Order: sequence, then C-alpha cells, then structure tokens
Amino acid sequence: MGKSTEEKLFYYIMTGKLHRVRSLFKKHEASYLTALVDRRGRTALHACCLLGDDAIMRLLLKNGANVRATDSDGNTPIHLALRFAVQTVRFSTYNDLIVPLLNYCDNPHVLDERNNEEKTPREYLTDLKRAYAQRREELEAERKERWHKEHEEKSRLKEDLEWERKLQFEESQESYSKYCQDDYIDNMKETYDEWADRITYERRQKTEAKKQQKRETRKSCRQRNENERKARERTRQLEKEHEAYVTRMSVERQKLKLSKSLADYESNCTAVFCSNSTVNLTFVDIPWPTKGSTKDMIAHLGNWSEIKTIEEKRKFLKEQQVRWHPDKFLQRCGNRLDSQDKVKIIEQVNELSKEINALVEAE
Repeated sequence: MGKSTEEKLFYYIMTGKLHRVRSLFKKHEASYLTALVDRRGRTALHACCLLGDDAIMRLLLKNGANVRATDSDGNTPIHLALRFAVQTVRFSTYNDLIVPLLNYCDNPHVLDERNNEEKTPREYLTDLKRAYAQRREELEAERKERWHKEHEEKSRLKEDLEWERKLQFEESQESYSKYCQDDYIDNMKETYDEWADRITYERRQKTEAKKQQKRETRKSCRQRNENERKARERTRQLEKEHEAYVTRMSVERQKLKLSKSLADYESNCTAVFCSNSTVNLTFVDIPWPTKGSTKDMIAHLGNWSEIKTIEEKRKFLKEQQVRWHPDKFLQRCGNRLDSQDKVKIIEQVNELSKEINALVEAE
C-alpha cells in the first residue's frame, strides 16, 4: 500500500519538490488538496510558511489556499511565515514570502488575530522590523570597518608615493644644483649636447614618476575591488550557512518531538500490556498510537518509523504487527476489556491491524 495523497503532499512540501506538488494538482481537485491537514491541523500552506518555501506557497495561493486557516496552535500561515522571517533575518523573505500572503488576504484584521500564545502577526512583524534594523546596523558596521581599512591602506600608499616623489625631486634638485654650479664655475664646460641630455634625463625622471603613481593608484583600486568582492562573497556564504543551520535545526526539532512521543507511546504500552492489573480497560484506556481515526494512528506509526534506520524501521513495524494482532491483543487483555466498550475496542484493533499489515507490505 503506497502513501496517501495527504502524506505525499506534505512529504513533497517538506523536501521542496515543487514539480511533484504541481503533478498532484493535475490529478486532484485544488479545493481538496488545499484543505488537507496533518496531525497538528496544519494545511499545506501552513507547512510552506513554516519552511519558508515561497515557490510552493505561491502555487497554493494561486489554487485558492485559505490564508486565514488556523492549526491546532491557533497559528495562521501568516503567523508561521513571519516567525520564519524573524528566525532567518533574510531581507528577501519579506518580499518573497510575507507580501504575497498579505496580498491574497482581503481581511484587514488578519494581522491582529491571536494564536494560542496570544501572539499576533502584527507583533511578529514588529519583531521582524527590529531584527532587520539590527541586521542593517551589523552590515553597516562591517562596511565601515572595511572602508576604514581601505582608507588606511590608501593613506599608506599615498604617503609612500609622496615620499618617493620627494626623494626623486631632491635627487633631481641635487643634479640640477650640480649642473648650475658647474655652469657658474665654468659656463663653457657644458656643451649643447650635454645640456640636451640633461633636460631629457630630467623629463624622463618626471614622466617615470607619474607612471609609477598611476600604477600604484590602479593597484590600489584593484585591491579595493577585490576586498569588496571577498566581503560580498563572505556575506553570501554566511547567509547560506545560516539558512542551512535553521533548516537543520527545524528537522532536528521535529525528530526530537517524534522521539519523545514515541517514548511516551512505548511507555504506555508497557504499562497497560505488561502489567498484572485486573482493572477493566475502557476504549480511552487502550494505549493507541494517538487519539483520532485509524488513519491518524497509521500516520503516527509511519512518522515514528521514518526516524529509524532501515533495519530498526522493519523491526519496529513487525513489533506493531504483533502488538495489535487481534488474537494477540485478546490474549493479553481480552478478559480486562470493559463490557460496554469491548466491541468498539475490538473493531478498532482489527482496523489498526489491517492498516499496519498494509504498511508493512508497502515497505
């Protein structure tokens, strides 16, 4: 048994596969896909905003996704998009992610809707403005520091050039003084050819000094441009590393939540199935994978199996087959089932066992 449409949709969004999401919209009604929710009550639009995927978000908005839908935490997609923007502090996020959402929402009060933490999008927007202001200050400080270093380098080069020109000037003055002194002592000693050679030499010295100054200036400009290029490249690299870090932390947090819920589930199963208690078990006392429908329970088991290695995943699903096999279940606690809920419990166990078998066969 393959993955359901809901599982495919959220998996494609989580992995950023825009073309796969497009193919789903070609196979299914847009209203059906945009209304699907995960176990936390999040729509596909919520998932895009949580991950900051503006490309898939635009596709969902174009197909009529509800901008004001809320998840189990009371968050609208705008809540999650603004929270992502505050975490990443990328200037492009506002235009790429936030603005399209606001443009598709015709209710002016959407920014004042509170989630379960009593936080509004307007408050997140204020946090984002502060984060942007702080980021601009950091970039401006970096720019000033680069300018200061370049200015010091330029000043040093200028001083070197001035000192070199001063030495050349003093050298030419000494030569000129020597010639003048010789002329004064014996004006007839310098011939016309010697005078012409002297003038040519002095002009050559001045020309060479100007060329040297131009070369140093060009070298300084090239160095400044190279420093600016390296600074821009470094900024891009830092932004890229920060984005990768945020994405990695998001995945790690998700895995941590799944690991904790799995540990709670296993603990509950041990407490109920492995105890010697004779207390009757009602439907709510059974340690189901989660509250809700059989589909929700299978989704939880599937998510738990995904955080394991291939071998651990196979072993985990086999354990679930045995745990929820109707005969094994009745052997463990059939005599403890509450008489009023017994039929309902057995029906649920049968359905769950059937879906687990299908899940194992699909692997």
